[in-house]
Amino acid sequence: MQTNTYNDTLDKAERFLPSKPDKVLKAKNQLASDFNALVSSAEDLLKSTASYSGESLAAARGKFQDTLDQFKTRVSNAQDTAVGKVSEAAAATHGYVKENPWKVAGTAALVGVVVGLLMHRR
Repeated sequence: MQTNTYNDTLDKAERFLPSKPDKVLKAKNQLASDFNALVSSAEDLLKSTASYSGESLAAARGKFQDTLDQFKTRVSNAQDTAVGKVSEAAAATHGYVKENPWKVAGTAALVGVVVGLLMHRR
């Protein structure tokens, strides 16, 4: 029964956690930065063209504003989904730790000893 719970927890965690978290974090930060720059530039463009007249320009501004709003909504939804997946992975990990505290403590101690030995060799 314990092994099955352990395997189930690992399966859940692997589904939600990326294989290379550093790359994902870097990509996320770059995407957020690019998105903020895009939104800022787009809003500046809309403000700067507000004084121009003409039906076609007003229609283009309206269409652009709608597209920008849709993009903001999609990014917000993607962010909510990512946060939900991380929360699920954290909950699965928490559940495993709560069910198997001695295994987790033993594993942490073993990792600490290995890291200590590796650092001592340097």
